[in-house]
Formats: sequence, C-alpha cells, structure tokens
Amino acid sequence: MKPGEVQLPRRMAHLTRDERGYPMIATVGRGPKGVDFGAINERRKLALAVFDWCAVCGMPFGDELRWQVLSFFGEEFDRHDEMGFGEAPVHEICAVYAAHVCPHLSSPNARLGDEHRAGQRREQTIRVGGFRRTTRVDVHPSPIQPGVSTLTFGHADEVDHFAYARPEELGARYHQLLRNEQDIVVKPSEAKLIALFNSVADENNEDPAGVVAGAAMYAGAAYAPGILSVQGLSEYAGHADNARLFLDRESLRSWAIEAPDPSTRLMARWLIARNDNVPEVLAGWRKIGRTSPLPSKSRGRRTR
Repeated sequence: MKPGEVQLPRRMAHLTRDERGYPMIATVGRGPKGVDFGAINERRKLALAVFDWCAVCGMPFGDELRWQVLSFFGEEFDRHDEMGFGEAPVHEICAVYAAHVCPHLSSPNARLGDEHRAGQRREQTIRVGGFRRTTRVDVHPSPIQPGVSTLTFGHADEVDHFAYARPEELGARYHQLLRNEQDIVVKPSEAKLIALFNSVADENNEDPAGVVAGAAMYAGAAYAPGILSVQGLSEYAGHADNARLFLDRESLRSWAIEAPDPSTRLMARWLIARNDNVPEVLAGWRKIGRTSPLPSKSRGRRTR
C-alpha cells in the first residue's frame, strides 16, 4: 500500500516525509541527499538503545512491549535469545504500520537489492514477537559485512506475537491499535532531544544522529564492551573519559546548563529527570563506568 492509503499513528506525526510520502523513520540515516531507507544506521541504533526509543517513531517505549520481526528474508530468529536482533525494536502500532507500507515487509514477493543480499526473497509468512524488556545491546560481527561490527538487541519475556503474509490480514488488528492508541507524554528535555534526533539535517547538511549518538556515548554507552568497533562509532574514541563526568549528579547539573552543544545539555537534563531510573541497558553500562577506575587525566575535563 502507498503511505497515503494508510492512517498514520499519532505518535508518528512528527516525522518528516519524503517526496513519496514515506515517513523518515528513526533508524535510517539522512543527509544532504535525503534519507537512506536502504541502510540501517548504527549511530542511530546506539541512540535508540540508550534512550529506549522506538526504531520507527523515535518515541519512548515506556510500559509498551518491544516488537521484533522473528523471520524475514530467509532468516529465522528462533535463537534470538542467544544471538540478538540486528535491528532495534519498535512499538506494536509502528510495526503494523510498517507492515502495511514498507515495500519489503508488505509484499511476499519482495526481494532485497543491497550488494550483500541481492535477490534474497522475503519469507512468505512474517512472524513478529512482542517482549516486555530489552535486557542487553551487544556488539557482534556483522553476518553480511566481513570486518564490520554492529549492535544487536536482546530481549526477555516474549508475551505476544502475530504473523502475516500480506498486510490486508492485519487490517482488524491495526484498526484496534489506532482506536486504542495512547499519546506518549515526555518531559521537555526528552521532547527536544527526540525532535533533534528525528530532524532531517543540521545547518551543515549532516545527519543529526551524529551529535545525539555523541550524547548517548557520554550518557554511558562509552562503557559498552567493544563499542568503538561498531561501524561509524570509532570517531567517539575520546568520549570514554568525559563520560565519567556524567556519572555524578552534581556534575550533571553543571552540564545541563554549560555543555557546549544542545544534545549534551538535553541528555544531562534527561538523566537528571530520570533520577537514575534509566533504561535497563543504559543502567548496565553506567554501572560498568562506576566500577572502573577514573583516570586522573579525565578529572575536570570539559566536553567540546
């Protein structure tokens, strides 16, 4: 189906649309040439992991389930507890919307066209599972790109699922989801961070995910084992020491006012507002930071 033929969930109303009407979902990169729907952006996945946002609408999960495709282009994810998922999770309503409009998810005859999986056909039946918790985000070698590492998401407590071959089979489910949709309310600091992350490009025509991913590194992702080996994240090598300054609540108050870039200020305010009640994955990374020694060279250093 074309995007104009499918009602948009309210939580996706803030997303910019391309010239065809497709919403620019949170997980795909964008720049001076527009949005690249054909590639998953690892910097964006990192921000989604840290702030616990949906990979389609870019809004928080809160108490909603995290949905993942369990079968796709010839790949079965029955071992997902072991291996994790290569894509970030989504809200159920966002998953069903995507099943209607995404060319790959909506058509049983869809084929991939990228250089690594050209011609690979979509499974006839797509299975999608809903989980209560995201428990880990790990670094793994890419199964399709030698020498490249990517982020994988692991979940616990699968409590719901659905399957479909064609989007028409999900019509009743989608109608019910739209009727029951609840507005997602976020604090001002997070709302501004979400708006920045989901914007099209900055004044230099660069993907705003870069600065938000940098803020995510400061928030605690810098402590994730192997994080700098992930595609596109090696440029954040200098963030590890400075990330320690965001573990202290008194320092956070200072950064919330004085940090030189808006994404870092907003991240600091987000951490203060959460009062240490941060997403499970980020809490684990911040725990690593608190239990490792603080190099003397990082004391008193300011971010740039």
